Amino acid sequence: MMEYLIDNFGSYAETYIRVLIELYMFLNVILLVYWLNPFVANKRAVYASAAVYYALWIVCNHAGTTKEEDRLLTVGLIALSILMAWLLDNRRNPVQKIFLFVVFRLISWLSIELLSEIGFLESDLILRFEWSRNSLEVTILDFFIWNFLQYTLALLLLFFVIRILHRAYRYKQDELTWQELVLVLSPAWTLLLVKPIMSSYFMLWMDGIKNGSIKENIQANPYRILFCLFAYVPIVTVIILYQRLKEKQEEIFVKSSVENQIGDLSGHIEHIEKIYEGMRGLRHDLGNHLTVIERLAENGDTEELANYAKEFTESFERLQPKVVTGNAITDVILSEIAGQCEKEEIHFESTFSYPDKLDINPFDMSVILNNALKNALEASEMVAYPSIRIKTLQKAHVFIINLRNTIDHKIPVNDEGLPESSKHGAGHGYGLKNIRIIADKYKGDIEIRQEESEGRLFFILNIMLMGDQVQSATKNVRLT
Repeated sequence: MMEYLIDNFGSYAETYIRVLIELYMFLNVILLVYWLNPFVANKRAVYASAAVYYALWIVCNHAGTTKEEDRLLTVGLIALSILMAWLLDNRRNPVQKIFLFVVFRLISWLSIELLSEIGFLESDLILRFEWSRNSLEVTILDFFIWNFLQYTLALLLLFFVIRILHRAYRYKQDELTWQELVLVLSPAWTLLLVKPIMSSYFMLWMDGIKNGSIKENIQANPYRILFCLFAYVPIVTVIILYQRLKEKQEEIFVKSSVENQIGDLSGHIEHIEKIYEGMRGLRHDLGNHLTVIERLAENGDTEELANYAKEFTESFERLQPKVVTGNAITDVILSEIAGQCEKEEIHFESTFSYPDKLDINPFDMSVILNNALKNALEASEMVAYPSIRIKTLQKAHVFIINLRNTIDHKIPVNDEGLPESSKHGAGHGYGLKNIRIIADKYKGDIEIRQEESEGRLFFILNIMLMGDQVQSATKNVRLT
């Protein structure tokens, strides 16, 4: 068997390498799917772009093209894959798609290049032994075993690098700008230039082996190995630093969001003060009003009496909130939403009742309601028959808010379980995050569902809060 293999080694070796490369290419594309998956909302975009990448890669390897044509095909391979991913992923985050494919191409090349350099080292070590130099059997076994290990270890290395980058790149759904792309790809520019240089020297050596001008194998060089190893460091480091900047940026936006909420609450308190001021005015003038009504009744002027009573009733009703919840602040918030819905012809229904005898801060409740209801209003703008419904349920220490509103399409959900903001750019998408933070403060959580009923699509938000019982509930805000 070994003698037959030795006699036909050339044809077997060529077939073996070809099979290994084809298998490596296929598994490499599977790792591409694994790399893209957390960043892309529409999973069809992942598989379709990976299929395009694989198909074009096969063309590049079997078309028998020149080196210059190979480079053009490689650029086309990446460009078409990016275009496919962008189109099928609802045309979102195109700059990030460029980053993902360029980085994958780079770390994929580094993985196989590193193992190739280690292969030269392994070959030098084997040839140091006389029994290896004088044995064709050892040479053949080394060829088959090492080439299998080389491609296998390259794939494993690529997998672990992807795992590290996934952990480093935390804000996967955030929009990437062109300026940020230049930052995160800053280590790549040099590496992308080094890649064709190293490939050119390798191809030069291959050509020399074929034409007989070069007799010896490429010698191992520890500096090339170190270069490949250290090339991973700046890629990962820059992504980590970039994500830390994003984290600081998010802290600023969250702080700004809280400040806006405080401003909203101040507006609600001013509204409440106006209501109480008006009620104090009515109470102060109540004696005068009763005197006028009494004299009109004595004079028998029924028409004037009716008009005066109607005007007095309307003045009183204008001071009353449209929605009564048991708390002055939530009365104002829900009443303002009800008025806005009436103006925009959105069906609004509320059975919200402030939690009875639970120590839930009205400010926290206002943050929840403001964020949740504003999101519902925005989502209702493009719906044919918009509706918003809010109701509550309380059982002992548990208080649940259920908000349901119509939407025109299903909203993609990110890896945090939150819907992606339809508004791109900085400072958007923090409403539900703030709600979740407050729910967590009260040892609760939020649940999000998207359901279809009677031909309409609904977004459902359930917010659970847990509060301690208090002896004397301070449900109403008193302003004097």
